[in-house]
Amino acid sequence: MLHMAISPFSARPASPEGERRRARLALIIATVGIAAMLLAYAVSPGVRHAVSHAAHSVKHAVGHVLDNDRGEHEHPAAKPTPAKTSKS
Repeated sequence: MLHMAISPFSARPASPEGERRRARLALIIATVGIAAMLLAYAVSPGVRHAVSHAAHSVKHAVGHVLDNDRGEHEHPAAKPTPAKTSKS
């Protein structure tokens, strides 16, 4: 009878050569991913537009967080207007 492992991964400690191979593979995958993102940014105007909107939103949010005198710039609360009654 064959014994099947519960885990698909080996429980043995990895060899130094296997660790180096895994590190190289991770570096290659990260490099390809970054290159693909840069290529998409360079080629697609839609991606550039979305990135500029995201950058603007982040800049606006950071500005609100770092604004020390924020209370002075806020608009006063709107005063409630009395409800109009219909005349019959």
